[in-house]
Amino acid sequence: MRISVTGKRVLVTASTEGIGKEVAKAFLSEGASVVISSRSEEKLRLALSELKAISPQVYGFRSDLTDRKSLEDLVAQARNVMSGIDVLILNFGNPPREPSYFEETNLEDWDYAVSLYLLSAITITKAVLPDMLRQKWGRIIYLSSWTVREPQPQFVLADVARAPLAQLAKILSHHYAQYNVTFNVVRMGSFRTPGALKGLEELAKRTGRGLDEVIEAEVIRRTDVRRFGVVGTDLAPLLIFLASDLGSYITGAVIDVDGGTSGCV
Repeated sequence: MRISVTGKRVLVTASTEGIGKEVAKAFLSEGASVVISSRSEEKLRLALSELKAISPQVYGFRSDLTDRKSLEDLVAQARNVMSGIDVLILNFGNPPREPSYFEETNLEDWDYAVSLYLLSAITITKAVLPDMLRQKWGRIIYLSSWTVREPQPQFVLADVARAPLAQLAKILSHHYAQYNVTFNVVRMGSFRTPGALKGLEELAKRTGRGLDEVIEAEVIRRTDVRRFGVVGTDLAPLLIFLASDLGSYITGAVIDVDGGTSGCV
């Protein structure tokens, strides 16, 4: 059995650092063409320099997930440089106010979170879907978090705004399966990324604890396997399988890659 994404054209959002960049690396290493995106030109430049050492088939464009026109432009640019898009992996950054509790948030925070997680998914899915339907092949994967399954008070913005992605994927999977286009959600556990560490540092500051103490309490002891996840070996292989021809029977699913963190059945 060979799981192959060679020649597939992949768009990975929010992908100049952390999980997104590691996912891009994995697809490039497996022979795919990849477009990465970021709001920062400097981060794009640095990430492209690193990724081009793996494969020349990588391109980068500036894009803001909270801006509809920016997302539509990103899809058009990706379609142009790769002559189409076969796979969309929708990765996100974090709301600026996270972690925060409900009473600490304002309506502007909620507008931003909904734009970042839900409206971006709707906008970019509508932009990539017509090509996938025409070619009768496509894979759309929304990256989410274990905390959507087991909500955490300090992540109220992200947990509420990301929750509808499961409903979106299920509805679209029913409607478009006949075109060999699949829609899935992957709920991730804790991966040691700059964004995750920033959130843990903020939590440490808020609670008067040291960073190591917070990591031990909030990540290590909460995770059955007693460690952070590693994108290249724990997450990317699943994404590559879902994005391959062999993933065609999995659609409308919500898959947990969390090291046993969630206690929900």
